[in-house]
Amino acid sequence: MRKVALIVLSILAQGIPISGAPEVSVGFDHSWLDRVLATFVNDQGLVDYSGLKERSGDLEAYVKLLKDTSPKSHPKRFPTRADKLAYWINAYNVFVLKGVVDAYPVRSVKDIKMLSGFFNRTYFTAGGQSYTLNAIEHDILREEFDEPRIHAAINCASLGCPRMEQVAYGPQQVEERLGEAMRLFIRESRNVRIDRQRKVVVLSKIFDWFENDFTEWYRKQHNAKQAAITDYLRLYLPEEDRDFLGEHSNIGIEYNDYDWTLNDQALR
Repeated sequence: MRKVALIVLSILAQGIPISGAPEVSVGFDHSWLDRVLATFVNDQGLVDYSGLKERSGDLEAYVKLLKDTSPKSHPKRFPTRADKLAYWINAYNVFVLKGVVDAYPVRSVKDIKMLSGFFNRTYFTAGGQSYTLNAIEHDILREEFDEPRIHAAINCASLGCPRMEQVAYGPQQVEERLGEAMRLFIRESRNVRIDRQRKVVVLSKIFDWFENDFTEWYRKQHNAKQAAITDYLRLYLPEEDRDFLGEHSNIGIEYNDYDWTLNDQALR
C-alpha cells in the first residue's frame, strides 16, 4: 500500500490527472525547457541549432506539454498572473526554436515561409488550441498583460532580438527576470546608444515598432499626461545617461536596421 501511495503522490506532483479524480492545481513543469536552454544556448544568447536538431528529445517533450496544457485550457493550473506570463513567454520562445529546428538549416527566419509566414502562418498548439507566433505575442502577451518588458524576453531567433536566455522563465522569478532582461537589453549599445555630439539616441527597431507599449505603460504608471520613449529608457539606463537625457528633452531619435540573421552559433 505504501508503494502505491508513493506512486500516486508522484503522479499528482507531475500534474497528471488520475481517472475519476479532480484535476490537481500544481503549476507547470518548465524543466524540459531548462535543459534545452542550458544545453544549446551559449552565454551570448546564440543557439546550437544543428545540435538541437540532432538531439531534440527535450524540446519535443516540452512542446508536447504545451500542446496538452495552457492557462486557457487548464486555468486552475495557472492561478496567478505570474504563472500565466511565464507560460506564454516560454511558449513563444520554444515555438520559435521548434519552428527553426524543423526548417533548419536556414540563415534567417525570413527563409521560413518568407518572413510574415513564419510569424503569421506557422501554427503551434498550446492547450489544444492552434496559435501563430503573432497571436501569442500580440493577442496574448501584449493585449492581456500590458507588460512592455516582454519585448526584452521573447526571442525571434534573430540577431536583432533580445538574447535568448539560458534558463526558462518561472512564476517565482518572472518579475525580477523581466526587469533584469529589460535592463540588459537597454544597456547593450546595439539597442540603445547615445551620440552626445549629435544629441541623438540610436535605438533598436523594437522601440519603434512597439513605442506605444512603452510610452503608454510609462504614462499610466507615472500619472503623466504624455510620455516619450526616452522616459522609459531612463528607468533602466546608468545614471550618467539618465542625466544626459533629462537635460536634453528634445534629443533626436534614430533607429538601427533590424538584423534578421539567424542567432545561430554556426554563423558566428
